[in-house]
Amino acid sequence: MNALAYTYRWDRHGRKGQPCTVTARSKPGAASFALPGFGRPKPARFNSIRVEFANGFAMVTSGNAIRKAKP
Repeated sequence: MNALAYTYRWDRHGRKGQPCTVTARSKPGAASFALPGFGRPKPARFNSIRVEFANGFAMVTSGNAIRKAKP
């Protein structure tokens, strides 16, 4: 498997289009999200990830900022 399996899509820090790898993902939180009358409460979910680029630069960003790299 390719070590840099994702491509960064957003234009942050001049990194758009660069290959990267995901080094960490957030887990569901302990808090719950519930609206009255809409069923059982569910754990809060977060979409934060830590990505690292080939030169060692790392940042925490949204999971929406990456896509699987094309082979």
